[in-house]
Amino acid sequence: MLDLMALRGWDELTIQEICDRANVGRSTFYVHYQSKEDLLSEGLNELRDMIAAQGADTEHAGCHFLAGLLSHMAQQRDVFRAAIGRRSGHGVARRFRHMVFQLVVIELKRRRHPAAAHPWVAMFVAGGIVEAMAWWVDAPEPPSIDDMRRELDELALAALGGAAAGSILE
Repeated sequence: MLDLMALRGWDELTIQEICDRANVGRSTFYVHYQSKEDLLSEGLNELRDMIAAQGADTEHAGCHFLAGLLSHMAQQRDVFRAAIGRRSGHGVARRFRHMVFQLVVIELKRRRHPAAAHPWVAMFVAGGIVEAMAWWVDAPEPPSIDDMRRELDELALAALGGAAAGSILE
């Protein structure tokens, strides 16, 4: 699915093409998934779990998941261009944004941050991260993974620091 998505884009991709590439019949596909969106959701859930587990024990002050996610995106840049870049479909971008939201929530809970009780704060942080990542995958000369992680960490920490001190959480 990912190879085809990078080539054709999400909206143009059909279940039959996925089945042909995977060498399975449509009936086998439907035993496991109701739609290509279900297949995508499962893949994003696996990615979320893998990235959330990376660096969970480090003392890094920023968002633990950023380095792993950015590294994965750099390795699969064509796929992520199709997923969240200019060529993305709305549904794919929305599911990716939800996955990043889940990663932010996991991070806030891990840190016992007061904003963990307020999902709109995590949505705000995740939205900013996803928009920056969408720009990054499309940029002709993007910043390095380390520079991007550092900048996103600083922005997320600033937003969360302000949210923790601000009246919105009182």
